[in-house]
Amino acid sequence: MIEFSIPLVVKRNSFVGRIARPLAHCTRRACFPRGRKTSGGGAGQSGFTLIELLVVMVVMGVALGLVMVQLMPDQRAPLREEAIRLALLLENAGLEARASGRSLAWSGEKNSYRFLSKNEYGDWIRIDDDSSFRPRTLPQGVNFAEVSVEEQPLKAGEYVLFSANSFAVPFRIRLYLSAESGSEYGSASVIGKSTGDVIFSLDDQPSANVTR
Repeated sequence: MIEFSIPLVVKRNSFVGRIARPLAHCTRRACFPRGRKTSGGGAGQSGFTLIELLVVMVVMGVALGLVMVQLMPDQRAPLREEAIRLALLLENAGLEARASGRSLAWSGEKNSYRFLSKNEYGDWIRIDDDSSFRPRTLPQGVNFAEVSVEEQPLKAGEYVLFSANSFAVPFRIRLYLSAESGSEYGSASVIGKSTGDVIFSLDDQPSANVTR
């Protein structure tokens, strides 16, 4: 067989010239490495296929996303913590009232709340000398939105009551977390049931029982 070699002259700055030079470079071993023999004696190709590279990139992207989620602080953490704390205190207040035979009450306003008990004259007075039921102030940005008892808004001067002699009264206390701009960033609800149980939930998540 007779082979003919026809020289091809390509101008350096032409379009074909700009493409031909990289293609010529890719014919070297760097772009197309020599095949390696497999255990079966056949020739295999070294390096990675495009699909393999794409799979690796997807896995790396998913792993990076999971790491970022773990490292990012939850801005609603103060709201969740206060909802859990309040639910625990309210449930304990109900248990304390039934165990001691002494009725208790709860009252909240904007960013603080307190527990009350009756004195010998039958007047409600704030509890100051109890580490559990002492007055508390909510963290910055966390406030009370609304309080309702038996689905009726609580009026000024009224309390959420924990009776020593009767069943628990259902109630709902809603808290919200305000952003720096003043808009509402998130909200949570603390819900008291007629059984005496108190649950909490972030408003975009299912309710959860309080762990004693």
